[in-house]
Amino acid sequence: MTADNVLLTVTLLLAWSYILYPALVFTIASIRKKRKTQNDKPPGPLPPVSVIMSVHNEATVIAGKMQSLTATDYPAELIEFLVGSDASTDATDSIMREQAAKDRRISYFEFSVRRGKAAVLNNLASEAKGAFLIITDANVMFTRETIRILISGFSETTGLCDATVVSSSVSLTGITMQENLYSRFETSLKRAEGRAWGAMTGPYGGCYAVRRELFPVIPDNTLVDDLYTGLTVLRKRYQSLNIPDAKVMEDTEPDMAAQFRRRVRIAAGSFQNLFRFGPFPSVKIKVSFAFFSHKVIRWFTPLLLVIFFMTTVILSGRSVFYFFLLSVQLIFIILSALDLVLNSYGRRTKFLRYVTQFLMMNAALTTGFVKAVRGIKYGIWEPTKRIRNDGKNKAEYYR
Repeated sequence: MTADNVLLTVTLLLAWSYILYPALVFTIASIRKKRKTQNDKPPGPLPPVSVIMSVHNEATVIAGKMQSLTATDYPAELIEFLVGSDASTDATDSIMREQAAKDRRISYFEFSVRRGKAAVLNNLASEAKGAFLIITDANVMFTRETIRILISGFSETTGLCDATVVSSSVSLTGITMQENLYSRFETSLKRAEGRAWGAMTGPYGGCYAVRRELFPVIPDNTLVDDLYTGLTVLRKRYQSLNIPDAKVMEDTEPDMAAQFRRRVRIAAGSFQNLFRFGPFPSVKIKVSFAFFSHKVIRWFTPLLLVIFFMTTVILSGRSVFYFFLLSVQLIFIILSALDLVLNSYGRRTKFLRYVTQFLMMNAALTTGFVKAVRGIKYGIWEPTKRIRNDGKNKAEYYR
């Protein structure tokens, strides 16, 4: 294959994953949404639900989290809350003991040896009595309607329903704005995938619901349990959907270094699941097509970018066009470096930060790939710094 053909192939793959595939999905989803009739699903009796949550040193947010859960409008006799402490060393255990003493729906499990989120979720799931499990994180706050709306999204063919996250961060510092924009795009794309093919490619790990019989025993060393669960559901030929009105709120960590560590963990866990399920995880063509187009190509973007760069270096002497392509890439690298320098002096430029975020995401993917190839022994990781709930957003959480 000639250098020109290599460059063309790489360009098409990148364009497909970032532009053409999303455009296709949004178009199909829009058509199907218009065709969908209202009230096509008659209301039925509400099923019993178990909310399960693994926590480790969440004293900053756990009281607000439990308040957002127990204030739900879901019938009290149909819901239980199972919380497991993964060897917390702060005030989490004492706070949760008080919470459990005040509300009989809360069961609190204290584990003295830290094993990771996946192991705790497995224990809690085995204790759950609900027909549906809602898996959530401590810093993700619910509205009164979140649980009811999330469960109402299930039909007979639906195995998993995903909540819609709304950022509670209003800070324009760090990388908050860029992360929030990317998160909104990903949520919209996953929602469209659900409408187009019934195959949302991985739920939002902070809050999603799954049929209890479909919830897998997650390997203890799993770093991204939500993707493992989502792929398991799709492999069993059930639909996976995002529910737009099932809203939850989460803070966004503004620190770039903290976000980089978070993305490295997610990348390592993503490749870990790719090695387990393969690039085509389902016999359903549309499911595997969506996963490969949205996730697999995206995860290998760093490799494609390196090939693109090296190919333009080789071809840059042949024409002005190739030299221009090489120059643009070098300029983007310089702009990101400039952004980091300005950031060290407490200054930021919105456009430069978007460039930095894109390069940071791909650097994290590269680092995560290396970690996954070397092997992941433990599913233990430190959560990003939590922002204390000061009460300013309680009206939004509990309305």
